[in-house]
Amino acid sequence: MARAYSAKAKKISASVEGAEEVIQMLKDMGKAAEEVLEQAADAGGRLALLETKRRCPVRTGRLKESLHLQNGKKTEIKADVKIQPGKKEYYGTFVELGTKRMPARPFMRPAVDENKERISEAVTKEVSRALGRIR
Repeated sequence: MARAYSAKAKKISASVEGAEEVIQMLKDMGKAAEEVLEQAADAGGRLALLETKRRCPVRTGRLKESLHLQNGKKTEIKADVKIQPGKKEYYGTFVELGTKRMPARPFMRPAVDENKERISEAVTKEVSRALGRIR
């Protein structure tokens, strides 16, 4: 049975033991929390990017080489990153989702779906490390 993927982004959430305390600490840090969360999102994103590149179908290698992290929104209690192909490699969406004339060859979504736990652990570890250093 073929598996269908949508273009809609799924988000990975990392849970931290003592989350209420961590959230309060981040709120108390104000703007400094944005840097901690950006570093944590980047740690999880780098892991996802490596796995995405590993799974990327290669014909010329341009798509694989163009994959990169892009910082998203930041607040005192949230930060995110996105894996994106370069502007010239817009066809990455067609490879991932397929077209009328080309079957889908998903590589981004499975890379994230099958590594949620590892990504979550990387984010949690980075937040814990940063908060331990700051206290």
